[in-house]
Amino acid sequence: MDETRTPQDSLLVITDIASVGRCSALVVLPVLTLSGASVSLLPTAYFSTHTGGFGAVHRLDMTQDMEGAIAHWQRLGLTFSAIYLSYVANARQLQMIENALPTLLREGGTLYIDPVMGDHGRRYAFCGEDLVQAFARLCKKADVIFPNRTEAALLLGLPLTEGVEPAVPDADSLRALSAKQVVLTGVARGEELGVMAVSNDAAPCQIFRKRHPGAYPGTGDLLAASVIAALQKGKPLAEACGIALDFLQAALANTARYAADSRFGLAFEEALPGLVQGLS
Repeated sequence: MDETRTPQDSLLVITDIASVGRCSALVVLPVLTLSGASVSLLPTAYFSTHTGGFGAVHRLDMTQDMEGAIAHWQRLGLTFSAIYLSYVANARQLQMIENALPTLLREGGTLYIDPVMGDHGRRYAFCGEDLVQAFARLCKKADVIFPNRTEAALLLGLPLTEGVEPAVPDADSLRALSAKQVVLTGVARGEELGVMAVSNDAAPCQIFRKRHPGAYPGTGDLLAASVIAALQKGKPLAEACGIALDFLQAALANTARYAADSRFGLAFEEALPGLVQGLS
């Protein structure tokens, strides 16, 4: 009997918790567990609901809690084989994470970043220039980043027009962000929607699926998490993006079966078995 044992991958998720609305941690965690990694969470903020259409939201900035958690983990010597960083409440949190990376991310570990800053040609209210610059610095250290078109424009220092999606940058511009791989989301082609995948060591490619009506919070979170799950399984970037888009197609089809308010996000739960099959 072979007694050889290999350590399980460990993946730290750094993002917010929105209790209602199927986004951020509530959708990212179940998807990333399918990668086979042991998944941990460092919350950056707490929201009673997400901020899209539920009125006045109860919000808690967790900067001090993050400091305490990181200090505790450093005393324990805890490290992670991968880190996925998404929403942060302020630039101070990003600086804290950047300072802690050498002690939290194992040598040779993988850093994934979804630089949450804006959408549809508008930067979010909390996103000042200090946050943009902090994300730009961290993206240079990342293995894979997941900007949408607005966030790519912010990282590239391009002007925005509210309500107008910026043009899709060319591959060389995306490579100039200095991440090893870039997955640009929200790329449109006729009646299709998809991503543009750019790597330092491969030709860029665009992958599309049918565009569905409506807009759902958490779609970008589900996309990034499912791409990461596939990459953690050893899939090439283009294949990982295809798996993720197929998962979203199934989630959108499931959602259409329910008379549900779009504010509550995608009914992704019944699409998880198909994602498991795609990952295997």
